[in-house]
Amino acid sequence: MIYFIYDILLLIASVAYLPFYALRGRVHKRIFSRLGFLSPDIQASDGEGKSAIWIHAVSVGEARAVESLVRLIRGRWPRERIVVSTVTPTGYAILRKFLKKDELAFFAPLDISWVVAKFIRALRPRLLLVMETELWPNLLRLNAAAGTRIILVNGRISDRSFQGYRNLSWFFGPALRKVDLFCMQSEESARRIRRLAIPQDRIRVTGNIKFDLQDDFIEPAFFPKFKDLIGGQILWVCGSTHDNEEEAVLALYKSLRKDFTNLRLVIAPRHLERLDKIRRLIRVNGLEAAFLSKLNSFSSAQVALLDTMGDLSAVYSLADVVFIGGSLVKKGGHNPIEPAVFGKPVLFGPFMDNFREIRDIFIKEKAAIEVEHSQGLEYEMRRLLASPAERKALGERGRQILSGHRGATERTISEIARKAGL
Repeated sequence: MIYFIYDILLLIASVAYLPFYALRGRVHKRIFSRLGFLSPDIQASDGEGKSAIWIHAVSVGEARAVESLVRLIRGRWPRERIVVSTVTPTGYAILRKFLKKDELAFFAPLDISWVVAKFIRALRPRLLLVMETELWPNLLRLNAAAGTRIILVNGRISDRSFQGYRNLSWFFGPALRKVDLFCMQSEESARRIRRLAIPQDRIRVTGNIKFDLQDDFIEPAFFPKFKDLIGGQILWVCGSTHDNEEEAVLALYKSLRKDFTNLRLVIAPRHLERLDKIRRLIRVNGLEAAFLSKLNSFSSAQVALLDTMGDLSAVYSLADVVFIGGSLVKKGGHNPIEPAVFGKPVLFGPFMDNFREIRDIFIKEKAAIEVEHSQGLEYEMRRLLASPAERKALGERGRQILSGHRGATERTISEIARKAGL
């Protein structure tokens, strides 16, 4: 009865929220597949009669991390069919870039029982790998009922999530116990899982798969021209920015370029539907705005906007300094590993809650700079821009951290093989 009520409430909330998605420009042609209107590629899988390894990666960061996992699964179990779900268009674009033709990227079902069941019938998963914290009750219990082995990969439990799971243990507890194995990022996350009444023999600490990110990428169409335009200039990339951050960045850029005339700026907003708003903001600040995909020149007054999905890594590879967005405002930050794989100096604000453990490692090893506010960001930017040697040293320390923490994907694959009997 409780799951029936949960289904109805979630369905009502989803339909009610749809207009807000439309207003924010997040409605896309595949969004209705999340309600059970399966796209042709998912429907086609129903007739193949072949089981799958289903990986669920909620958003951009998880989609990037999945790449190393998929590579090892291909090598170890070449006959297994790989299907990967996400919930955001950007995550979907990233998946499409590295998945092969016979591998499927799709939008995950809403956690409504009859919708999830429809996906399970079509995909026939023998193994479900859930990334990080996507512990949805119907997804877990219905896959378990269908005989699917379920493994949490790169698991982490934030402060807020932990409190929520504890407060609603009567609801989440039975679903959590359907998970066969918890591969956690850290001892702290493993301790929290144990406190949710999960037996110790189901918990492993395997490390953070995000440290296994590679420094390769598929070059977007604009990349060769942009690389030529940047030659000899200093490029500041502000990645995954959010509302109320671009204002601070633009004010700072106007101040910095008075003393560093060869400084150029690329802003990569987290949500592409905000591009027009940011473009207007740039013009209000007396600067020119251009979309990176259409950039023909890079004058001193020009700010480029990354307007394509899944290409931030390519832009990071050309940066001289990187600021991680979502960290000057309370959005939890984004992954500093993505620019660090290219040896880039990284700065971020105080709100890195979603990457707290990674942030702590980088700060402890002096491989990134944390600022408290926009004034602190200006101070550190001026210092770095004036010292190419310091920029290089900071970037190299970041790259060394990655080398010292690699291997989580291999450890996770070994645990999967043992538990799933593959």
